[in-house]
Amino acid sequence: MLDQVRASLSNLSKSERAVAETILSDPERSVHLSIARLAMAAGVSEPTVNRFCRSLGCKGFPDFKLRLAQTLANPASFQVRGLNDTDTAPLLADKMFETAMSRLSRARARLPEQDLAGVIGEIRDCRRLLIYGLGPTSGLARGAQELFIGAPVTVLVHTDAVIQELTANTAGEGDLFLFLCTNGETAPMVQSATLADERGARLIAIAPTGSPLARACHRTLDLVLDSSSATLARFTNRLVCQVVLEVLAEALEQAGRNSKRPKRSLTAPTDQAAR
Repeated sequence: MLDQVRASLSNLSKSERAVAETILSDPERSVHLSIARLAMAAGVSEPTVNRFCRSLGCKGFPDFKLRLAQTLANPASFQVRGLNDTDTAPLLADKMFETAMSRLSRARARLPEQDLAGVIGEIRDCRRLLIYGLGPTSGLARGAQELFIGAPVTVLVHTDAVIQELTANTAGEGDLFLFLCTNGETAPMVQSATLADERGARLIAIAPTGSPLARACHRTLDLVLDSSSATLARFTNRLVCQVVLEVLAEALEQAGRNSKRPKRSLTAPTDQAAR
């Protein structure tokens, strides 16, 4: 939970950031405070504290306190340490491995709160699955071509903003869009989501809860991604998203094996090939 609070700092409002910094300055004390006392310590209102808690995916302040208490009772086994230009190769390896394991552990802890079964069910029952990635998530989207080749649905992957908007504009009922966006704020994706929604398609985002993209979609898998642009953040975001895509693809392949529904061929291998 403390890692999640730190990762959220750049996305918080000034008053919500004050709550986060108060908690990070003394987590052990914060876990014993009432919402009124925490609000007073941070110099904000009680509704601001609740907004901060919900921004982290908690149901409210009591839920946040419970998760914080669990974190303090079971400290993470792996550290999250920033990279420095003076780091030796072995130290770089240690930092990157430890950070990766910490982020994966945190994402795994959040999975029970995510509606994975609902997402898998929607993908299994859709007519077409359209996977969108841009910038840092383009490679993830392209890699999903191989992952979902055994899925019992037609899969289209688009990593070009213009083609994404065009295909979203021609979507219809039975189409399901899966948006991969680590900050949830990429304007072309939000625009495509809005267009696809207007045409009756279903929308799922792997993005932070409360982000513009998450608000535009019908379901969100919030894995507490790191919104910073640091090298480690980009690395761990890709890693967490890749594992979740692997889980979805394997679950769909199992569903296909256990069903009489025939597999469908993968089409539109790349936007480049489509041109």
